[in-house]
Amino acid sequence: MSPMFEAFELAAQYRQLAGLLAERHDDEQVIADTLESISEPLDERLENLAKMVRNIESAAAGVQQTMASLERRHAALQRAAERARRLVLDLMQAAGRDKATTALFTIAVRKNPPQVVIDQESALPPDFLTRHEPPAPTPDKKAIAAALKAGIPVPGARSEQHVRLEIR
Repeated sequence: MSPMFEAFELAAQYRQLAGLLAERHDDEQVIADTLESISEPLDERLENLAKMVRNIESAAAGVQQTMASLERRHAALQRAAERARRLVLDLMQAAGRDKATTALFTIAVRKNPPQVVIDQESALPPDFLTRHEPPAPTPDKKAIAAALKAGIPVPGARSEQHVRLEIR
């Protein structure tokens, strides 16, 4: 087998593995089988896997940027639609029209349901106020971490140190 063909085959195997990780991240056996089918020295495999990780991270960042851009575009379109609705409503009210029928649309000015407006909350009778339970206390992890680091035992808590992969 030629070195060029082997390189293409390895690239295809890594693409398949990246696809499996992205799409079927819960099927560990398929991922393990795909990884096992890649036959190259360990250091080369580690380097290629690190490249794959970087590519996946880059793709994830690109998706996140696209999502942020689409969210901004969505908000701008929503604002434009609301401005256009107000424009149509203002035009109809200025013309004294409650309804207009065109070839495509029937446009009508309708009343919204009544809305409650609170002018002075302190003047409301108690029957019209709701009571909210205060939130349950939550653990202060910073204080617990500081105590554990200082050697002070904290019942119900402990410190764990995990490992992570760093690719530089």
